[in-house]
Amino acid sequence: MRTIGNALIYGAKLIGNREAKLLLSHATGYSMSGVVLHTHKAISDDEYNLYLSYIRRRQAGEPVQYIIGQWEFMGLPFISDKRALIPRPETELLVEQAFAFIKKISGGENIIRVLDVCTGSGCIAISIARLTDKYVEITATDISPDALSLARENTEKNFLEPERIKFIETDLLDGVSGDFDVIISNPPYVLSSEMENLSQTIRDHEPHLALDGGADGLDIYRRLIPQSKNALRPGGALFLEIGPVGVMDLMADAGFENINLLHDYAELERIVTGVKKNV
Repeated sequence: MRTIGNALIYGAKLIGNREAKLLLSHATGYSMSGVVLHTHKAISDDEYNLYLSYIRRRQAGEPVQYIIGQWEFMGLPFISDKRALIPRPETELLVEQAFAFIKKISGGENIIRVLDVCTGSGCIAISIARLTDKYVEITATDISPDALSLARENTEKNFLEPERIKFIETDLLDGVSGDFDVIISNPPYVLSSEMENLSQTIRDHEPHLALDGGADGLDIYRRLIPQSKNALRPGGALFLEIGPVGVMDLMADAGFENINLLHDYAELERIVTGVKKNV
């Protein structure tokens, strides 16, 4: 009799224990802890063949998030596929910082306007929507129609009304009108010369449009930061995930104040924030 335990041991030898457990969980319908608790139980031929197909895809370099079609961000489930980057835990820090600022400026009956640029899967905009009430009006932009279709699906998956987030297909802030209290973005920032050095999982499967930041990784920031300055209300704040150095200088050159750099949990420089001066 082929058991769940046998299948787990076989998969762990090929792709590692954690990923084998995750894929076996997805193939059998057990939770990851359930896989461990039910190692003695039989696995059907259909389940086993599905599991083997997952292993082959993983061995070919496909991200496990794309294989199972879902990933968690800020404790919320998100559909994950090749239309957009996989939501990553370091980006949660970006959302946390923006949310803290929103709480700080909230109060009364004023609507707080938030803009998520390069929204991708929609994980940032949707997380903020779930953390806040309707006093926060959220707009999200992306140049990729495929990414926006995924973001809309994730809006529905997280039980948000369609009108809760306004999605716009555009290049950064082009054609986006109105004054915002918060602009937040995790833009492409990988140096073009480093694209080929990325892991196969990223390089061959995740969208290059959402990764390649130009020769020095700053191409998008050079456009995004001045655009954001013009679109923010006085006292509004810009929150950026970063890769290369130089973003703080660009924000200073654009006239932002209270510019801060935050490190992620791996002690890497990860977030830059700045405030538009009050007139």
